[in-house]
Amino acid sequence: MKNIILLAIVLFVTGFVGAQSWKDSLRLGKKYYQEGNYKQAYQSLLEAQKLAPSEIDLSQDIGNAAYRSQDYEMAEKAFRAAASNGEDEISQAKHWHNVGNSQMQKKDYKAAVDSYKNALRKNPADDKARYNLAEAQRRVKQQEQKEQDQKDQNQGQKDSQDQSENDDQNNSQNDDQSNQDQNQNNQSQDPQNQNSESGGSEGDASQETEGKLTDRKTDRMLEDLLKKEMETKRKVRGIESGKNQQQVKSGKRW
Repeated sequence: MKNIILLAIVLFVTGFVGAQSWKDSLRLGKKYYQEGNYKQAYQSLLEAQKLAPSEIDLSQDIGNAAYRSQDYEMAEKAFRAAASNGEDEISQAKHWHNVGNSQMQKKDYKAAVDSYKNALRKNPADDKARYNLAEAQRRVKQQEQKEQDQKDQNQGQKDSQDQSENDDQNNSQNDDQSNQDQNQNNQSQDPQNQNSESGGSEGDASQETEGKLTDRKTDRMLEDLLKKEMETKRKVRGIESGKNQQQVKSGKRW
């Protein structure tokens, strides 16, 4: 009997201490939050949630403190938990709106669009959720356009690099072909140059021989002309001599 009474006292004291502990952590967490010390508030509220009974849900307070301390990942998780535990659609809409806000801070715009839609399904009159939905959709389009522009730029750089490599390869092939053509031209031109030089020599010799033959022929022709001229002169002299003799004999000069 004494043991049973002692056990009951221990359980009562333990339960009282535990209840007092989570409430103290909760009060401390709210105090830190009001003071703007959001990280301390977040830690104290987490501690309170661990010590609190299972029916106590502090996810909304934890989400607010995490969001203020810029821990958006934990804030999203806390607000999701609050949305699933919401008692009515208005409170659920509020929590889904906060989930969307956390996702916007993480630049997860597509997920934020879905969260804002969930908020509007729960509360179609939520104008803030409607405005944030439109903003999230606009950010999604911007993000997709940016990704497409980056993709096009990368593709353009790749195409330009491939074209440059092809040009370098073509230039290298053209240089090789040009060198081969030049070598072939040089090889083909050498015999022609030799033949040309040889032909030139033969031409000079032929002209020289022909010149010599022409000179000899001219000399002979001049000799023949001189001979004929001398013969003509002798004939003329002979005629004149005969005339003179006849004139002397006759005594007349006609």
